Amino acid sequence: MVMRSATEIAPIGPRPAIRLRPVPRYEPPFDDESTTREWSESAVLDWSPTRHPSAGPPPTVLPRAEAPTIAGVSGDGRLAVRRFIRLCVEVLNGFRPAAHLRRLALPSEAAEVVAQGLAGARRVTELRKATRPGTHRPTRPAPVAVIKVMLCEPRPGAIEAAVALLTGDRTWAMAFRLELHQETWTATTLLII
Repeated sequence: MVMRSATEIAPIGPRPAIRLRPVPRYEPPFDDESTTREWSESAVLDWSPTRHPSAGPPPTVLPRAEAPTIAGVSGDGRLAVRRFIRLCVEVLNGFRPAAHLRRLALPSEAAEVVAQGLAGARRVTELRKATRPGTHRPTRPAPVAVIKVMLCEPRPGAIEAAVALLTGDRTWAMAFRLELHQETWTATTLLII
């Protein structure tokens, strides 16, 4: 095999346009991009043209305002929400008893959380038992599926979530609150509509 140089491979004529593409979203920031605080605290340079002494004092340069910090839900909180949603969906689909929600709930609120899970499971069961008019053959029931999850953290150590669920042609809503107690995320409220 004969090796050719880059000048022999390059096409003759105008060069192709260089395309700049955006960095994919999954790229983590570099170490030097981790915070902008160092840059905002650096000295502000006055690049205006030189001023004549008779023009008066130079304008006052105000310090830059820091960008507002947008805090999201912590990674541990997101894992706890995912785990609680998965368990609730398994209860609604009939794969688990509603009593399994008790271990993820605050002891003082566990009875109410289990009762809401049980009521939701009963509603799904009744919906599945209702046959459509004109159909004689039972169809396989559609499982409860998660459509969308919306999270917020109103204060550190508390996460509120709203979940859109779908079963067959019916849409459900589930809302719950998880709080951090003794380094464990526990459910304090569950509502299935």
